[in-house]
Amino acid sequence: MAILGFLTHTVEGKSKEVEAALAAMPELSTYGIHQDCYVVVVAEADSADLEGLMSRVHALDGVLTTYVTSLNVEDEQ
Repeated sequence: MAILGFLTHTVEGKSKEVEAALAAMPELSTYGIHQDCYVVVVAEADSADLEGLMSRVHALDGVLTTYVTSLNVEDEQ
């Protein structure tokens, strides 16, 4: 299981909606909104599934982009 930390940069005024949508995804945990436009997120999924998961995040209404802050795949090696 890979653990991926990332910030989701949102359109102004959409942070709360985006955070709710992210929190509804079973692979994701959210940790609040930073500076009114970044949702702090941690994903736990197989590394092979991360690209698809990030595509789903990018497809959410109000998401501008994501910034990966950490990635750990030690458990899979």
